[in-house]
Amino acid sequence: MKRYFETKAEVGALKAQLEAARRAAGAEIATFYDPRSNLEHADVIVRQEQLKRDMLRLMDWAEAWGRGETSGSAG
Repeated sequence: MKRYFETKAEVGALKAQLEAARRAAGAEIATFYDPRSNLEHADVIVRQEQLKRDMLRLMDWAEAWGRGETSGSAG
């Protein structure tokens, strides 16, 4: 779970960074968060989405582990 909360903190920091940039640019949410149309922030947007997927995977793993359904590592 430590890794989950570390990932969650990083997602929060990236979200704050992106929201500040979006507000400063006066951009619409849908346009700003589309990495294909926002090349300036595309790397951060993609990183944030990857981390969100990691959080889901980690939570799924923890839930399965709690039910005794897994015996591997969360990665």
